[in-house]
Amino acid sequence: MSYHYIYGPIPSRRLGRSLGISPIPDKTCNFSCIYCMLGRTDHLTNEREEYFKLEDILAELDDALRHVSPPPDHISIVGNGEPTLYLRLGDLIRGARELTSIPIAVITNGALLSEPAVREALAEADIVLTSFNAPTEELFRRIDRPCPGIAFEAMKQGLLDFAHMPRRGQLWVEMMLLEGINDSPETLEQTRWVLQDVEPDRVFVDTPIRPPAEDFAHPVTPEALVLAEKALGGAQASGFDFGAFTIAAGTDPLETLAGVCKRHPMREDQATLLLVNSGIDPLPVLDALRADPRFRVEQYGGQTFFLVHEMNGKSG
Repeated sequence: MSYHYIYGPIPSRRLGRSLGISPIPDKTCNFSCIYCMLGRTDHLTNEREEYFKLEDILAELDDALRHVSPPPDHISIVGNGEPTLYLRLGDLIRGARELTSIPIAVITNGALLSEPAVREALAEADIVLTSFNAPTEELFRRIDRPCPGIAFEAMKQGLLDFAHMPRRGQLWVEMMLLEGINDSPETLEQTRWVLQDVEPDRVFVDTPIRPPAEDFAHPVTPEALVLAEKALGGAQASGFDFGAFTIAAGTDPLETLAGVCKRHPMREDQATLLLVNSGIDPLPVLDALRADPRFRVEQYGGQTFFLVHEMNGKSG
């Protein structure tokens, strides 16, 4: 069955094999982050809507859970944009929990944590992973490029309020490090002060490893990443690991790769390893991917990436 709202499982170092739910249209977000691997935001909005019928999303999830084997480690509500823009997020989490005992995670940019209704919805999740890329208004606007009307102090207070409210699960915080922008010792120290008040269960640091929305969003060095982990009080590096991921027998390998690339651009060596580990000759599949009009090949950091055509448009 072809799904509109369900994708994966996607391999993640943080969440293991994660079955994704996308409750919003592609590239609909209240941020247009300079580092985003999906490119600039097409629909910049801060209005919450029921973009898709809840019943349709849950029906797809129910079907996917019957066919995905082995079962995923987590259900991840994220998609190609900001999932808290989905008006019935709380109902989606509760509905998913009625279908499965698999832990449910929500990956968010945190912009709407200032709204009590969003905090109440997220409190139903087993894991909430939120971004926090900058400790100041200036850096926040430079990196995240928020929708008009989003105030940094209100967002930060929302994070604090969520951290200390009664909730079901854990709070994880991730910081995306960008060379020469938010990687200075002063910025990391300011961020650590904020996180001390938040008291998250886990802290992650990351840096762009796929082509970003803007050419000036450069990754930090591995050495800088290690220093940042220490500066933030024992943070962990995060990312995706395709080493133990395989394509299920009987599924179309091209469509499986297409589903992954749509949400997480893949390096050629990752795609090759995935196919080989699945007992599939990689050459004809990769040739078909290159010829598929839905996708394009891009060089970044000395590596070859497969992306969907709409990703990372840098015009304008």
